[in-house]
Amino acid sequence: MEVVNLLKFLNSVNDLYALDYAGCDKELVNFLDLMTEDEQFTRSIDLGLIFITQQTLEKYTIVDGLSRILSLSLLLHAICECYKKTTSQNANAIKTIRKKYLFSGKNRFKLHLPEKYAQLYEKIINGERLSGHEKSSPMFVLLHNFWAQIKDEKLHAANIFKMLQKINVTLVETDEVSQRDLYYKINSNKYDINQIILIDDYMKEKGVINHWNKIKQSYFVEKDDASKFLKDFFITKFNYKKFKPERVYESFVNYIETMLQFMPIDTILKNLERSAMLYFNMLNINFKNEDIRHLLISIKRHKGEDTYAYILSVYEDFYSGNISESIFIEILNTIDEYLKKREKTGKNIDFNELVQYLNTLISFK
Repeated sequence: MEVVNLLKFLNSVNDLYALDYAGCDKELVNFLDLMTEDEQFTRSIDLGLIFITQQTLEKYTIVDGLSRILSLSLLLHAICECYKKTTSQNANAIKTIRKKYLFSGKNRFKLHLPEKYAQLYEKIINGERLSGHEKSSPMFVLLHNFWAQIKDEKLHAANIFKMLQKINVTLVETDEVSQRDLYYKINSNKYDINQIILIDDYMKEKGVINHWNKIKQSYFVEKDDASKFLKDFFITKFNYKKFKPERVYESFVNYIETMLQFMPIDTILKNLERSAMLYFNMLNINFKNEDIRHLLISIKRHKGEDTYAYILSVYEDFYSGNISESIFIEILNTIDEYLKKREKTGKNIDFNELVQYLNTLISFK
């Protein structure tokens, strides 16, 4: 670990790469707000830990801490924009700022963001025209706030740099640990973390990303379908009573690593693909039998999403020939009646009691 000034660190590196699954939407830092806390800049400002992996002498991957580095880059760009076309001295200072902190060479950005964010960031730094949607992004909102504060509060660039020279972070090198797992552990309590991109990276590491992408493209049509399926799939597999959405990646890895003790990865994915196909049929009411179609439509109408995990497990038994079609229909009918009663009474009747009854029904039939 090493305590460094964040501005000096940004100057000392040629390339800073963000992880493909790192987000740039939230928790950006308004550095100018820090100026009001200590107008004389008599003390240092500690912005905590930044986890990095050093690839070469001047090339790093940011495992955690991207929002602080991105926010600093946007502030430096805002300073350049505010003093643009003023004096020749300021013009030279702007060139120096861009060369030292924003670029590693001619037209080569120092900060390399995930593809989802890179285009917007580069358009901002290059001063290109933005769409209305792009102007509503957190990146541009923060940049606009920097502009407004510098102009409205008449902040001088010299004072801003004096403040920035007081901002320290503690760099922690992570060469010996998995970047993905560390990123997940640090951010696992955040609901906005993209669990599916973490899974994508894990599957890429396993060498089966093409098969996994095929499953996603075939059966996860809507944006949240993959998360919905995995939630209900793991509720059944791990007997979760309450599933935490921010644990999808963790559950996925635990499932794959556990199953790898008994079968190869290709077999695991074939089984997963089959379950995804069945779940797709459930969501899209893709059944020839009119009774099944009618019941699933009714279950959906009566807000029965919390029963999908159980229905999926029963559907898998039906698909495998372990129960008959008539038993499957009887179970769906019982669930539908339960949902109608729950909706009518307004009481959250315990579904687990119904599950016990249905399991008994299956075992006796």
